[in-house]
Amino acid sequence: MTDLNAQPCHRIQTEQGRYYFAAGLALMLSSVAFRLGAPAAGVTLLAAFPLLLVLARYEVLVFDGTHLRRRGPYAWWQARMLGGTTSLPLAQLELSITEVVYLPLTLARYRFRTILVGNGFEAVLFSNTAGYAPFVTAVFSAVDESKLDFHSRAWLQYGAPPPLTAIADALDDQHLAQFPAALLRRTANHFTLTGRLRLAQRYFRQAYGRDRGNPHLLCEMGYFFRRFALAEHPRWQLRAAACLRLAARLARQEPHLLERIGEAYCELFDFVRAERCFRKALELDRQLFRAYAGLAELAFRDGQLARVAHFYYAAAHSTSDPALRRRAQNEARYYERLSQDDDYLDAEVRRITWLHHIRQMRTVAGGIFFMAWLVVGLTGARFPDVQDIGLALMGSSGLVWLGLSCSLHWQRRRSALPETVT
Repeated sequence: MTDLNAQPCHRIQTEQGRYYFAAGLALMLSSVAFRLGAPAAGVTLLAAFPLLLVLARYEVLVFDGTHLRRRGPYAWWQARMLGGTTSLPLAQLELSITEVVYLPLTLARYRFRTILVGNGFEAVLFSNTAGYAPFVTAVFSAVDESKLDFHSRAWLQYGAPPPLTAIADALDDQHLAQFPAALLRRTANHFTLTGRLRLAQRYFRQAYGRDRGNPHLLCEMGYFFRRFALAEHPRWQLRAAACLRLAARLARQEPHLLERIGEAYCELFDFVRAERCFRKALELDRQLFRAYAGLAELAFRDGQLARVAHFYYAAAHSTSDPALRRRAQNEARYYERLSQDDDYLDAEVRRITWLHHIRQMRTVAGGIFFMAWLVVGLTGARFPDVQDIGLALMGSSGLVWLGLSCSLHWQRRRSALPETVT
């Protein structure tokens, strides 16, 4: 019998890059096997190439309304071999971080990367993956708003296409004047998320012309002009700063909005105004988790580790959510230990420095592998010497990438902390 109260199940593909890399490595090794006179191994590896591409479709993240679960061959291997966490109750989700990833050589210019983190679980999603918008909307609508950054909230509010989406290009300014400002604002934000910036600019201009005193609209325009400046021309960054200044002036009695404006100032690297907004928000409401976390990040930029710990302890006391409290307490203990133990601080500096170098080297190795793959594919059998060099580069860079990935997995772990700190 069907349960009428059952939550719909959402799923989205994830970890696709690992499968594509493994497929390229199998293709390279098959060429090497054929050249070394091992046709059986070559055929096996060649057959693995399409098989890995098919398996990639089954590597998914599933949300059933109460749990996030990673399913697929890699998730199984990670759980069995590495002891990783592949399932997370939604109540234990600590943070959702949605970042803008700029792609200068594409038409969209950028995409969004969402990282879901909690209790040893981590999942990474990209906005150009099919089903991204309904998946993140379902997840974000089921969690505490304090766990969402600005872009995560934007996808929750504006990810679904508004009614004007289908005819937006055909409407001129005279027709747009007939629609309410709230609908124009919603449409503009949706186009910002989907990368249609020129169209978003038109709709923001119409919405602002009819609702000039709305600080929420001005804050969203500040984020929009930040995207527009990075995609088109840096001069638009001045417009972003102007929108945020006006929004902060109009939002003097709205602590949640001031908290968001402070986060926006951090994106513009205006840390003085960001701190001012966070402190003003806390004067109005002492229970703002993200404002305390923002002040902690600003203190970290100034190298004030003791103040970082203080703000994280304050953040832990400001929330009733167990997952947020646990994360803030862990961060507070970590930075308190850093401020008190010089040996621990030196060890962490070495670990983070090495982690940075590993990521850079892995990026270079991945780029070499991709370029060598292109060379091998374009030269074919016409230039055997060039093909041999390309295969050698693919093999060496692929092994280096795998080794660095394993090292990255272990280096990301912080040193153990004591259970209590006096």
